[in-house]
Amino acid sequence: MSLDLPDPHFSLGEVIYLSFANIRRRFLRSVITALGIILGITFMAALLTNSLILGLMQAETGVEAYQFWLVGISLVVCFGGITNSMLMAVNERVKEIGVYKCIGGLDSHIIRLFIVEALFLGALGGTIGAIIGMGIGILINLNRFPIEDLTTQIASSSFTFVLMFGLCLFISLVLTALATFIPARRAANMSPAEALRYEN
Repeated sequence: MSLDLPDPHFSLGEVIYLSFANIRRRFLRSVITALGIILGITFMAALLTNSLILGLMQAETGVEAYQFWLVGISLVVCFGGITNSMLMAVNERVKEIGVYKCIGGLDSHIIRLFIVEALFLGALGGTIGAIIGMGIGILINLNRFPIEDLTTQIASSSFTFVLMFGLCLFISLVLTALATFIPARRAANMSPAEALRYEN
């Protein structure tokens, strides 16, 4: 006779609390993960900003096809770096995962925990990367055009720059979530007994 037991409760607030706690405990690894995101998004934001400014000032695009390929390659490298970092995080937390599963944690809980933790880093890295990249894109054009004209064009197209910032942040979050899913699934599929016997 099987019993239909309710799923253990795991609220969003608890997920957020545990995610912040894990980021604090593994601060150096979190910084490395965030830096990978920052570099990829910075490069993309700088290229897009430069292209937008050239379009506003000269009514033409200044981005060649190969530069978009460079952005794509940088985002792929960023994706690989995040995946590798999260796989290392799983290896460091095997026994912790085993204990959690022994006290009733479900596979979905563990996946949610890793994804939310990664999304925090993605949001942070995407925000910083977008700001730095847009700043670099603007600075590059300070030597090309008069500051007054450049400032006027940027102010008149502020909504477009906000959309660009949102695009960078969105790509950062999607990239981070996708890169984290495989390590999160690996963590969720661990047997509690094997996890508790695991030696780093």
